[in-house]
Amino acid sequence: MPQHLLGFAFAGSDLVFDVLPDGQIGLALGAAERITGHREAALQGVQWATLFAPADADLLSALLEGVRPGERQGPLRLTLATSGKLARHVSLSVFRMPSDGAPLSCSLSMGAPLQTATGSPPRGLLAAADFDTAAAELLREAEAAGLDVRLDLIEMTGLQGRLSGLDPDAAAGMNRRIAATLRANSLGGLGGAEIAQDRFAILTSGATSPERLKADLGKATGDLVQPITANLPLEAGAQAQNLRAMRYVLDRFIEDGPEASAAGFRAAVQRMVRDTAQFRARVAAGQFQLAYQPVVRLADASLHHFEALARFEADASPADTIRLAEELDMIADFDLTVARMVLDVLATEPASCKVAVNLSARSLALPRFMTAFDELLSPRQDLRNRLMLEVTETQAIEDLGAANTVIQRLRSKGHVVCLDDFGAGAASLDVLRGLDIDIVKIDGRYIQSLQPKGRDGVLLKHIVALCTELGIITVAEMVENRETADMVRDLGVALGQGWHFAKPLHKPQWAPVSAPPPARRQGATEEWG
Repeated sequence: MPQHLLGFAFAGSDLVFDVLPDGQIGLALGAAERITGHREAALQGVQWATLFAPADADLLSALLEGVRPGERQGPLRLTLATSGKLARHVSLSVFRMPSDGAPLSCSLSMGAPLQTATGSPPRGLLAAADFDTAAAELLREAEAAGLDVRLDLIEMTGLQGRLSGLDPDAAAGMNRRIAATLRANSLGGLGGAEIAQDRFAILTSGATSPERLKADLGKATGDLVQPITANLPLEAGAQAQNLRAMRYVLDRFIEDGPEASAAGFRAAVQRMVRDTAQFRARVAAGQFQLAYQPVVRLADASLHHFEALARFEADASPADTIRLAEELDMIADFDLTVARMVLDVLATEPASCKVAVNLSARSLALPRFMTAFDELLSPRQDLRNRLMLEVTETQAIEDLGAANTVIQRLRSKGHVVCLDDFGAGAASLDVLRGLDIDIVKIDGRYIQSLQPKGRDGVLLKHIVALCTELGIITVAEMVENRETADMVRDLGVALGQGWHFAKPLHKPQWAPVSAPPPARRQGATEEWG
């Protein structure tokens, strides 16, 4: 009896009972009749699976077989096999004492555990879209409860091939066991999602052992498949960032394709986690460099302004690093750090020197960013008209009206605002209609493929005409040679930027030189800007 009570102490709640290895209920204590419709004594000897809906049978089997001595699972949300007025959804937690042959100590509670967005316990494998929605809700509740959460990604290479070689009943049984195992190991019983062929994802608590998850899944397949896992710890108190991190990793997981090695993906996830930590540390310490590329007037090749370009490694494009920062919601801190660094430089340069910094549309949408930006400029009001702002990632703008309000406030304080990567598509035209700005930078893809009488030339001519009529200055980026410079000037573009004029410089100091233009680069390198 003391061993029973000790086990129940770990489970603790409205109804506690233990389950013997054969699935029969041994001792039961608590509000048995209120929860199950049976008195305590009547539960003894009953198969515990009969208390719950048939759809939960595979999960119960996975718990009975999978929970090892000293381990706890739950809370999990299940449905009772009762009807009428009795409560149907319950929270189940289980614990097995750290001794051989110990029964499974179980706790049932009328209080709901962490729930999915639909409010119903999940069955089988979730669809990828449903997993994203349910996981977002679960992360919110886990954060409120102070729980550690981890995203586990599982590669089961060859699973579909194994399933196709089984008869339909055996294949269905294996699928049910896999789904039940994922659900038994998942946080709140959310379950897992097959997000690509042979690739699964679940949210787990920080205490869940990846090794045990692998062993349980291997057992569920009869050891026909050996799973490999990768995991991403999610930070407490960073709900929005956690969602972005989860979606970023899931996208990479899907994009790699089923033919990619799971071990390689695990290394990629670990690298992403490491790079994220390094990025935060480097931004906080300002451990990156800025290069300044001139933007010139095409009419006379005189300097108009510079664009500040971030460099994390010498002569390397920062595109991947910046993309990671944007997708993981770290870009606002980076944008502020760049603005601070450029302001320090502007304070030492002549009043004629102007520099454009990139601001992600994601940053502009954050009230905390705008507050911090105003605080940064508060003692440096005289530099506002020299600090130009180039808005990037405009496809991330969800509310053009709200974005335009922010932009007009910045313009009213003296900032010139530029729109980056402007194209000929409907999305760009919608942005141009919704945002009142000073300059647009035409997408370099149009410039690179430009032919005097080609399709891109016609499109560019109309873009320039539209902007001119609206009083907006146009910039052509990736101008790599004299021929391109002449073409965009003849099409009416006002400003140009590219290696034809100058490479990025260590300081915002430049004057035109009469020298042959540098040879065209072999291919384009994506720049932050």
